[in-house]
Amino acid sequence: MVATSEITAVRALAVLAVAAFLGVLGWSLGQPGYNSTRLLLYAVLGGFAIVGAAGIVYERPFVGAGGACGLVLLGFWQAALWLYIFPVAGLLVVAAVLLVNQGNTNLSVTE
Repeated sequence: MVATSEITAVRALAVLAVAAFLGVLGWSLGQPGYNSTRLLLYAVLGGFAIVGAAGIVYERPFVGAGGACGLVLLGFWQAALWLYIFPVAGLLVVAAVLLVNQGNTNLSVTE
């Protein structure tokens, strides 16, 4: 069973990581080579990150995992951001798994 304080810490960490990721996207958008395709891709990446964090905060683990999957799938298009995308996606997946296991006191498969 996962303690409530651990869930609170994971939620806060997920929100902090997504906020930092959005900051990186904003900084990277201003670098040379700006075009509307980059803006669209970054908007969708940011949207997936926000949806994933919202799923974690509002205790919807499948929404959080869906946001992480979207980040990973679209992250392959922007290899320069892999260093930032994959840790955020991994954190969202870990938080979703912890949320799913929050209410499970008996993890036995045979019962």
